[in-house]
Parts: sequence; C-alpha cells; structure tokens
Amino acid sequence: MEIEIQLTDQTIAEPIPPPLHAGAAGAWMEFRGVVRGEEDGQPIRALEYEAYPEMAVREIRRILDTLAVQHRCLAVKVIHRTGRIPVGATAIYVGVAAAHRAEAIALLGGFMDRLKQDVPIWKRQALPGPNPGRNLASPSPSESRLLGRGESTSLQPAGGHRPALRSLDEALAEIRASCQPLPALRAPLADVWGRVLRETVCAPADWPPCDRSTRDGYAILAGDPAETFSVVDTLHAGDWKPRRLAPGEAVRVATGAALPGRGLRVVMQENVERHGDRIRLRRRETAANISFRGEDFRAGAPLLPAGTTLNAGALALLATAGKTAPLVSPRLRVVHFTTGNELVPPEQTPKPGQIHDANSILIRGLLQNYPCDLAQGHLPEDFELARSKIEDRKSEIESADVLLISGGASVGEHDFTRPLLQQLGFEIVFSQVNLRPGRPLILGVNGPRVAIGLPGNPLSHFVCFHCAVATALAGLTGGTGPAFLRGQLAAKLDDQPCPRETLWPAKLEWNPGGIPRLHPLAWANSGNVACLATANALVRVPPNQGSVEPFAEVDFLPLGAMLGR
Repeated sequence: MEIEIQLTDQTIAEPIPPPLHAGAAGAWMEFRGVVRGEEDGQPIRALEYEAYPEMAVREIRRILDTLAVQHRCLAVKVIHRTGRIPVGATAIYVGVAAAHRAEAIALLGGFMDRLKQDVPIWKRQALPGPNPGRNLASPSPSESRLLGRGESTSLQPAGGHRPALRSLDEALAEIRASCQPLPALRAPLADVWGRVLRETVCAPADWPPCDRSTRDGYAILAGDPAETFSVVDTLHAGDWKPRRLAPGEAVRVATGAALPGRGLRVVMQENVERHGDRIRLRRRETAANISFRGEDFRAGAPLLPAGTTLNAGALALLATAGKTAPLVSPRLRVVHFTTGNELVPPEQTPKPGQIHDANSILIRGLLQNYPCDLAQGHLPEDFELARSKIEDRKSEIESADVLLISGGASVGEHDFTRPLLQQLGFEIVFSQVNLRPGRPLILGVNGPRVAIGLPGNPLSHFVCFHCAVATALAGLTGGTGPAFLRGQLAAKLDDQPCPRETLWPAKLEWNPGGIPRLHPLAWANSGNVACLATANALVRVPPNQGSVEPFAEVDFLPLGAMLGR
C-alpha cells in the first residue's frame, strides 16, 4: 500500500489530488477534520496543536501498515496540521484509495480510532472567541477555562504562538498548580516521621505541668537562711506528694521529681553533708535548679504550625504534648519505571554496549527522604511491549499518587514516554523545559495523580528530581517546595554560553554569620555521575551567561539533605 504522510503548519489545501493510480480504484474516500467554533461548550477562535514530528510520522505509518494487513487498500494520504489552526480550517485530512468502498471505510475508521490514542500529536490549548465589545486582554472566567491547564490567562495575539518549551520558572509554577495536597489523615506518631503536619498543634496543658527538680539534691524553702535541715521525705521521679515545708525542713529529691510545693529551691547533693536524717549546707548556690511549671510552653500556645515537616524533634514535641495521632499528609504511593535496552542491574556484569542501571538506585535513594511506598520496574524500548508490560501492572499504576518514568522523554526513535503516559490517561502539561541538564522533562496529570517523565542520564535525573519531582512531592503533601537562596561562588564556574538555563552541581558550605559559599563541581555532560557523590546544591546560571567569576553572588538550590529532609 502506498502511504504518504505530511505534518505541516500551513493551511491544508482544498481539494487534495488523489494518488496517480487512484483513478483505477473502486473508491477514493476523503475525510477532513475541521476546527469547530466551540470547545467544551464555549466559543473559540482557534485550536493549537503540538507534535513530536519524527515519532508521529513513525506511529502513523505503523498504524496504517498494521491496518493494511486486514483491509487491503491501494493508497493512503494523511496530512495533519500543527500550530495554531483557526475555526473553519482543516486540522487533519485523510484520503484512502481502495478497490472496494467497504475496505476504505474500514481502514479510515480504524485509523481515526487509533490516531488520538497512539500518535504523539496533542491539542495544547483552545483560544477563546472574543465576546463583542470586550477587551481581549482580560478574558472572562469561561475563556480562562478554555486556555487549558497551565496556560497564561492573557490571550495571545492572533498571529502569535506560545512555544511548548517552558522556562524553569514556568515549569515549576505549572507543577505547583497541578499538584494539590492529597487528603490528610490521622496517623500514630510511630508512623509520621517525614510527613507534613496538616494542622496547627497547640499545647493542651502547661509544660512542665508542675515545678520539677533538675538535679539530684534537696528541696528547701527558697529564702530559708538555715545551715542545717531535717530531711522529712524522699521524692523519686514519678512521685506526687504535695506538702508544705517549714523552715529548717528539706525533702530529698531525684532529678525530674515533682517538687512538693511552690517557692522552693534545690540544693545539689554535692553541696550537702548528710548525717542520718540531717543535712548541712557546705555551699549556697545561686541557681534554683528547678524547671518551673509552664516555662517550656503554656496551655493553648501554638507548638507546631501546619506545613511543618515532622522530624525527630517535632515528634518528641508532639509526644510531650500528648498528641498521639496528628493530622498529616498520607504516605505517597510511587511507581518508578526505568527504560533503556542497554541497562543491566548493578550486580550483573555488563556486556559490550551495556551499562549498569544507576537510575533505579538513585531514585530509591532520593525518595528515602520522603515517606512513601515505592514500587519499581523496567520497560523495554518498544512501545507495544512497554504498553503490554504496563497493562500487567495497571492496577498498581492506577493506585499510585506519583508515576516516574526514567528515560524515553526525548524525541528519538525509541522515546515513547509521552504517548505511553497519554495511553494511561495522563494529560500532558508540558514536555520540554529550557534547562540544562534536563530539557526533555515531561509533566502529566490525571486528576490528583501526577506523572513525570525524567531524562535518562543520571545527572539530568539528579537535577530534575531536586527541582521538579521535589516540587511535585511538596505540592501533593502540603509541604514547602524547594526554593532558591542567595550564595557566593568560592571558585570560578567555567562554562561556555548556553541558550538554556543551567543548574550546575556544587558543594555548599554554610558560612556562619556570612553568605553561603559554593564550590562548582566538574561535569562534562548529563551522563556524568562522579559529581553526584558530593553535590549538595545546584547553582542557577542564566541562559547565555557563560563563565561566572569567583566571589560572584548567585542563586542556588540547597538539596534535600541540607534542609533536613
């Protein structure tokens, strides 16, 4: 069967001439998909389409070759327009020549069914149709809804086109907008380390609840001038024996014991001589050696605000306050797939052309800082085989909060992450970021679930995790996402100008009382891994900057470990 495929940003002509030999065919059937004047019940003036041209042409040809086995047609011509297509214009044209009309109809129907499902051509946004007399710079709420997830609410000029390539700031903003906090739940203290507190916790009572001794010694009246005292009682930690002390009386107390009353002080046992039930002070102390009631916190005082990431100290505070089931973010369910036929497990000896899989252990290690349940697997570099394997784990994927796919995010012959995510029902928010390393970064959403396609090289993985994945995880848990700080280069950052913004691995040194100092680490390309062992920060280098001299002030992103995650 003769197949002709065109992707074009130009108007699709009318009429389209059939193939030379189509005149001898019994049927020449044509289909035109025309942009209607509405989308989701709202008026529009245009649709905007985006495509991966190489992959799209390859998938269209594959579909047609498959259908031709069952429906024997003579020729097919497919023209799909991309970019901005106004209302009334043709978005897709399909012409089919066949000996019999039924074969042409069957092939055309089968192709159109699979086009949207399998071919990486996407409807990026619908541009609203203006209402008479309105200022186009201020869209109505209904127009704003038509702009699509993550699009600016200001309308583009009729001849303009917003590129698919996002800046880093745009990408992070869209991740934050797409990743809203999952429902909170109450969980026991033993299971909430690292989770985000979703309520403000206030003290139910004073702490300590009574005056307590901070030393092993003897409690006496605070102003008692006596030199010798009669020991009238003994209090251990946990005892509760309220009583009034008379001048010249003392109570033996252990560290942490509740004092028998107010207005006392504790003399350390090292400063006392004891003979039977009597003691003599060898030295008077100025310190009271008492932890007074409420000196740590008072009843009703806020202890931890909502949004706190619960570390060991925060858990100790909750336990002290008796908050045994705080309202927290859920444990995230994460599914991670690697791709790449060249990858073998670290314990296996690579054959020529193979390399060890570093991404699986890298992702597992990075996620140790987040309370989550992680499942991992590997996908073959074949779309149909990968789709079949995904189908075997579909229930696991559908129950996941986060789906990560390593590799396959670019536009090569075997890069299929984007259509695979669409096959799983994810809406693609963006697929490229003007970032080095990490340009082929994909964000997909499906309701509250999020999918991120990561570029395959380890350094790109490392960078994209700390800026993109960490932002998504923070959004889903209600936490605070990564934020850039200001620091100073300790050495020259030696680089050539690059049109992409760069996140450069660095070793961060906190400078007590001064600005943080950053030592740029050496790397040649995104496949490098040596710098990952010591990188604890990413220096932000603007597009086309080139080298940055020592002592220059720069923006940097401190990585999770530096922030106590």
